[in-house]
Parts: sequence; structure tokens; C-alpha cells
Amino acid sequence: MTNGDLKDKLAATADKAKDTAASAMDVATDAGRAVKDEVKAQVSEKFDAVRDAAGDRAGAARDSLVGAGDRLAETLQAEAQSSDGVSARMLSGLAGGVSTVTDGLRGRTLGDILAGAQDYARRNPGTFAVGAAVAGFALARFLRSSSNRQSAEEAAAARAADATDRLYRDAARRTVDTQGLHNDGGSRG
Repeated sequence: MTNGDLKDKLAATADKAKDTAASAMDVATDAGRAVKDEVKAQVSEKFDAVRDAAGDRAGAARDSLVGAGDRLAETLQAEAQSSDGVSARMLSGLAGGVSTVTDGLRGRTLGDILAGAQDYARRNPGTFAVGAAVAGFALARFLRSSSNRQSAEEAAAARAADATDRLYRDAARRTVDTQGLHNDGGSRG
């Protein structure tokens, strides 16, 4: 074998090795893409499932809150009918307000409800803080008084109501803090 033949054989072997390496690289790249696509699809499916479950739970919490609001309005209206004078008018007005709020919650997403509450809190921080405190107190009293009759669903509504009340109070506090107001209504100087 001559020197030229050896060089030709080495060159052919090198070319064959290069082709084999390129082919292996293509196979590995294709396999990597396939794995990436599969992982992406699985992550997307899991994300969709989690998002749907969260939406279902938020809807159930809203529905429970609406149910608790309806029961509170009915109780307040019944108390108004058994009372007379100023207390009857106050209880009836409060029952009407609770019914209005409850009707406003029906069919809305939790995000819509929270956005509306935050918008109102920004425009009327003092009124919102007082209203949230009064509503939270009234709802807590109502839920505690009916705790002997609560089912598991009603207990979940109570927890959702307490969490919502805390959220609203925290939002009101943050709004008041960002506007530089003291508790006495004065401006920080």
C-alpha cells in the first residue's frame, strides 16, 4: 500500500466518521425536540387543569358567598319585620343593601369582584374601610349565630367570607396608606 492509498483511506474513513457523527447529531437533535415538545404539552395540560380547578374553586367560593349573603339578607329582613320603628327601617335597609351586593356578585368572576372592590376602595377609602368593617362584623355575627346549622358547604362559605373580609380590610389599609392618610382622616405632613 502506498502513501497515497493510505491517505485516501484515512480521508474516506474521516468522511465516513463525520457523516456518522452528523447523522447521530441529527437523531439526537430530533429526539431532543420531541422530548421538549412532549414536556411542553404536558406542562400546558397541567397548567390548564390547575387553572380550571382554581376557576371552579373560585366559582364555588363565590356561590357560597352569594348563598351566605342571601341567608343574611333573609335573616335581616325577618328581624326587620319583627321589629318596629327605627330599628325595623335600619334592618330593612341593611337587608336591601346586602341583597344588592349579593345580586352584584352573581355571575361575576372573582377577579371582577376584587377589581371592583379595589377600584371602589381607591375612590372612597374611608367609606370602604368602614363598610368593610361593618359588613365583616355583620357577616361574622350572622355566620357564628347560625353555626349550629351549618353544613360543610356553609363552613367553607364562612371561611371564604372571612378571607374576603380580611382581603378588603387589607386593601383598604393599603389604599389609605398610599394616600398618606392617618386614621383621623388627616394628611401626613
